[in-house]
Amino acid sequence: MALTEAQARRALRHADIPWDAKINDPRASSWVVHAHLGILGGLAAAFAVGCSNLRRAEDFFSDLGIGTRRALGLGRGTPCDTTFYRLLVGQSPTGFEETVFQQVKQLIAGRVVKNDHFRMGVMNFDGKGTWSRAGGEEVDGARQSWCDEEGTSLQTVGALRAVLASSSVCPCVSQKIIGSKEGESPAFRELFPKVCHHLGAHFQIVTGDAGLCARENAELVSDHDRFYLYGLKGNQPHLLELAQQHGRYFSRGRKPLARTEERYRANTIVRELYACTVAGDPQVDMKDARQFFYVNQTTYGPDGDPCAVELRYFVTSLPEGMLTRDEELALVRLMWAIENGCNWTMDMVLGEDDSQPCQANKTSIETVSWLRIIGYNALSAWRRLLPAKDRKPASWRRATQTLRDALVVDWFDDVLRQGVT
Repeated sequence: MALTEAQARRALRHADIPWDAKINDPRASSWVVHAHLGILGGLAAAFAVGCSNLRRAEDFFSDLGIGTRRALGLGRGTPCDTTFYRLLVGQSPTGFEETVFQQVKQLIAGRVVKNDHFRMGVMNFDGKGTWSRAGGEEVDGARQSWCDEEGTSLQTVGALRAVLASSSVCPCVSQKIIGSKEGESPAFRELFPKVCHHLGAHFQIVTGDAGLCARENAELVSDHDRFYLYGLKGNQPHLLELAQQHGRYFSRGRKPLARTEERYRANTIVRELYACTVAGDPQVDMKDARQFFYVNQTTYGPDGDPCAVELRYFVTSLPEGMLTRDEELALVRLMWAIENGCNWTMDMVLGEDDSQPCQANKTSIETVSWLRIIGYNALSAWRRLLPAKDRKPASWRRATQTLRDALVVDWFDDVLRQGVT
């Protein structure tokens, strides 16, 4: 696909990151050669185009076009991978969260990010591993466990991330790093108010898996005038048992309230929604809980015979009638938008699970994680604006290739003189 001048300008806008003033430069003056924010922006761009290690990022920097260098504030020289590493080792993550919030706000203001997948905005929260290492020197603040019978230590750092699942861009709006002696539910209670403060006008529904289903979390969401939808599993045995009891009654011999059918790898997947109202039920001791949802998912093989059946339970504060039943089933499916969109892309396209460019300490791991989020958001927005093929968005691999082409190309002097508009 030949790149147009408009696409090149759009790529330069993605390279112009709204850095927060609290991001400090940790470098000693004796080795400051390249612009601090230019290096950080270049690393975010490198992650966005699939450069999973610092050596590949160095090669990417050397290929950058003049327009991209100007947008990043870089000179003509190329920083080496050692320069990147030394910067990341000392870089504080302070200010990166505000930068990501501002990046998403700019995408919303430019109408790149909008609630085109669900009319009521949906913010999805989910935990994800950002770094792991078997053996090696202990990283302060990482969670320690053992991965084999010989007692080899496994060190991990995770994060609770928030994405705007109701947008086809599915931007990651923030995260809370989870280290040792921390969990997802406490992280949610710290992260959610920040997301509401910055982007509360753009979502009304909060979704999360069973790990976030807690009475404190439900109360927090309701107190912020939002609706919640949480998965139910064994960590809430009382609610799960109630949901199962209601489910056996309401689904026995009854038609589903909503039904979808889709083809996937020669199989047919059928999802059926059942629901019951529990508003005012004293046994359901979760603030503002109004309905139980049950989704029966049946997978049929190529021969038409069922090969897998799965029943999932949910509790929600959405009152009956606020959404259509089809919308309620669509909302349940949106709970996996963060897994199928953000998390899958970060792992399979941007290599977050496979490559850790700097793991000297927990702060460097967190800094890299923020830079990858910035890169992911830029890549996802770029992909959203690429021409569709067969009514489907361009593949992620294609998006990384075309974004790289746009950032490394040198445009004519008259184009550069006009600046990025």
